[in-house]
Amino acid sequence: MSQFVEENHLSTFKHKRSDWGLWFHMHEHVQLSMRARFLVHWRANWRMFQARKILALSSLIALAPSLLFALLLWIFDPFNPRKFEAQPMDLTVLLGVIGGMLLLWLAVQHLFFVYTMNRYYAPFVRREITAFGMPMCQACGHRLASGQVDRCPECGTQLLPNIL
Repeated sequence: MSQFVEENHLSTFKHKRSDWGLWFHMHEHVQLSMRARFLVHWRANWRMFQARKILALSSLIALAPSLLFALLLWIFDPFNPRKFEAQPMDLTVLLGVIGGMLLLWLAVQHLFFVYTMNRYYAPFVRREITAFGMPMCQACGHRLASGQVDRCPECGTQLLPNIL
């Protein structure tokens, strides 16, 4: 399966702003074709669905902002007119509060999603890239040379014996 791998040895390990975006980004030196990328993510998704505890925990973390937003709407209940009989609320204020809560929810949801992807999904992708013939540290994603056996040179994590 290593025929799908295209390596670029001239690239560096610079982190870009895109590393904090929506998708899991690999280092620039790991170049996979579209077919290989599809296969890696397909297999990583399948393995993550088989790990029920990790799937449940990552889903709970990713859905936490939505549950918090629903709880705040339930407590605030802006659509109940009896709550505001003592002092009527202007519609623009109501829409402003809901819009502000929505923007806050979007920002928090994005941060939780990125954390969940990097913490729980990325190790599955790294394992599949290693299975494609490109040894990679499971903790940080650093590309490993075949001579490095005990520790990752990037993060110092003890490597499993079956990686190389």
